[in-house]
Amino acid sequence: MTDTDPLIGRSKQTVLMDIVWFLGLLVVLSAAAYYFVIEHGLRRYYMGMLIWSPGLAALLTCKIRNISFKTLGWSWADTRWSTASYFIPVIYGLIAYGIVWVSGLGGLIDPRFIKEVAYFLGLSGWSETGIVIFGIFMFGTVGMIWQMATSLGEELGWRGFLTMHLMRRHSFGFTVLISGLIWALWHAPIIFLTKYNAGPVALETQFFNFTLMCVGMSSILTYLRLKTDSVWPTVILHAAHNIYILTIMQPMTVQYKHTWRYANEFGFVLPIVVLVVGLVFWRLAVREKLDKIIPANAA
Repeated sequence: MTDTDPLIGRSKQTVLMDIVWFLGLLVVLSAAAYYFVIEHGLRRYYMGMLIWSPGLAALLTCKIRNISFKTLGWSWADTRWSTASYFIPVIYGLIAYGIVWVSGLGGLIDPRFIKEVAYFLGLSGWSETGIVIFGIFMFGTVGMIWQMATSLGEELGWRGFLTMHLMRRHSFGFTVLISGLIWALWHAPIIFLTKYNAGPVALETQFFNFTLMCVGMSSILTYLRLKTDSVWPTVILHAAHNIYILTIMQPMTVQYKHTWRYANEFGFVLPIVVLVVGLVFWRLAVREKLDKIIPANAA
């Protein structure tokens, strides 16, 4: 963090009120989006409204509370961190799904995935291997454009605003836990009230697993936000997670009767792997002294 960061001049009481405003606006904006999502389904435009609720809440809070938009971390990060952010989900995804595939908890590769990719990209006549390779390439490159546009909406709120404000009052660990729990709770309505889950069974267990993953990812993302003083690495990682986990690895996994208990964001394998990776980044934060409360004026 730089000494010229405008948030440093705000008292702890002022920072607390900033957070209250953000959370209040988040509830209002998210509730409006959730009405359309729950009533009309997981359609792209309604999901876009929902995904951008945290970002809009952050921007509105900055405007209302006279906070510089620069505090959201618009500056571009060092290329090495942007690159690392892209590959981190690939690594933990391959570890988690590798466990699922090798152990036989889920199969590889689902023929339906090949057919859907071939149809989506117009690859009739291609070999199955060619379809898979080209599909992964297209999703991992061109697909990142859409995913970064949507992930920016979330990350401006979670890491751009909330994380940096929490770090003015609390330690790295507390910030990771609280921001991760809020992130998970924000997803609760679509997990319990829509088809954004692994099926209409054991939803409480699914939500618990999803929450573990959110806390683990929060640790990784908080480290990147503090290390780079930029929101972009978190946007890239979030987008890459959506691409490689939700668009590639999960759909290509053959679903057996109980695969849902282990695979995807709602089974327990991926959340545990992400949580372990999150603990590694937590240790890095401690070692690099990023775990300290960022100074703020006394209330």
